[in-house]
Amino acid sequence: MNHSAHPTPPQTTPLPCVLACSGCSHAGELADHTARRLDNLGVAKMSCLAGVGGRVKSITNTVQKAPELLMIDGCPLACGANSLKLAGITEFKHLQLHELGIRKHESEVSAATVEHLAEKATELLKASVVQA
Repeated sequence: MNHSAHPTPPQTTPLPCVLACSGCSHAGELADHTARRLDNLGVAKMSCLAGVGGRVKSITNTVQKAPELLMIDGCPLACGANSLKLAGITEFKHLQLHELGIRKHESEVSAATVEHLAEKATELLKASVVQA
């Protein structure tokens, strides 16, 4: 077999990590669906916020070693961002869905809404400023 016929795949850059609050309201559901959509699109790799809060070493290490971190919170309580901070993780981009008009028990959970939020999340990941 001629190995030179098969080009070496390009070096892939590690993806940003995305976490979602996944709270009990429509806003939390939309945060979760948005993070999953980013993962499905190959924009970011989703990880587990509960694992960070529970101090699961392998999950916390994955999140800490990510080249970039995006926290998606559904409502103004910002439970996800607060969980990261309690775990000592302070450098992350923060997408707060309430700032995009999402309301806890009023916003429709639909593919169109998730797609819109995923676009906003992708724009935020492309921005260079890290917020905490």
